[in-house]
Amino acid sequence: MKNNIRNLIITAALVTGIFGIANASDASVSGEFSSDVTFGDATAFSSPYTGLSISGDGWELSTNLSDGNVNVEEAKYNWAISDAITATFGSQAEPYGIAWGLHRPSNNSYVSAPRDHNVSNGVGISTSAYGIGASAFYGDDSYWAARASYGISAFGINSTVGLSVNSDDAQLIDVSTEGSALGIPYESSFEYDLAAEDESGESSPSYWLRGVVTPEFAKGAYGLIGYNSDEEVTYGIGYNVNDNFKVATELSGDGDTVIRASYSF
Repeated sequence: MKNNIRNLIITAALVTGIFGIANASDASVSGEFSSDVTFGDATAFSSPYTGLSISGDGWELSTNLSDGNVNVEEAKYNWAISDAITATFGSQAEPYGIAWGLHRPSNNSYVSAPRDHNVSNGVGISTSAYGIGASAFYGDDSYWAARASYGISAFGINSTVGLSVNSDDAQLIDVSTEGSALGIPYESSFEYDLAAEDESGESSPSYWLRGVVTPEFAKGAYGLIGYNSDEEVTYGIGYNVNDNFKVATELSGDGDTVIRASYSF
């Protein structure tokens, strides 16, 4: 009981402080929360993500609430070295693949996230020109990560191909596309880890593939299907009630069905 009261006080103080900062400066506040209902051998309820972000001119602070504790996701600030080069300092997402942000319901059409994301303390450098992007990060214990990408548009299809590496000998290829097939808009995302190994140390590449189709006649409804290296098929449907509120369902290979309602502001 005491811990719950303590966490409530901390949360209230943090929220009050964030809104105070936002009102006193040229800053914007955004947030989101979600609720899941899982139907399987038993029915379970959970709140997988509750987060609040505040950002201003060159800085951002994002937090989430987990197990009654307030956790800082990113606390970073940027320095525009030139029009094309930006340095980022503080706690930030590593430039590795395209999974960052998919733990937030507002960024994810699915219920589940395809893999974990990493946030570290350090300094990052990013640049982009002529469809080519490059990002690098250097953090604690000489850890580093980097990603290079190239975007191209052809035949009504926008595609981005990326290659990520880090000091843990990872080699990750990612591809994302969006376009229209037979008049039906779609998006797809793919990651393939070339350096993954199994428990015995043998090479065992891991990957995940996900796609979303949004027929215009469905009036906000969309369909989704995914597959990964564990031979798990994921599929379901979702509905964008409005710009802030959406509902998604997901059925996994083990037979569980999850319904998620999420709201962002």
